[in-house]
Amino acid sequence: MVSGMDDWKSIIVALGGTGVVAGALEQWDSTVSGWQTRGIPASRWAAVVALASERGVSGITLEVLAEMAARKVEPSTAEARA
Repeated sequence: MVSGMDDWKSIIVALGGTGVVAGALEQWDSTVSGWQTRGIPASRWAAVVALASERGVSGITLEVLAEMAARKVEPSTAEARA
């Protein structure tokens, strides 16, 4: 994992914050804000990687984003019913 970037929020912050990412990806600020907790949709990963390259932010790759998505823990059945 990239040092200091171990969650979705840290990726968005590294890229310049919600407003910068939203503008670059032509998304609403509220949409990108939600990605900080829900995760960046896979359909946007290539654009995020391209934005990172444009902004000189190293270490944000498709592999890193996929690894972060794979670490997402789903609630257990009991927690989902609560």
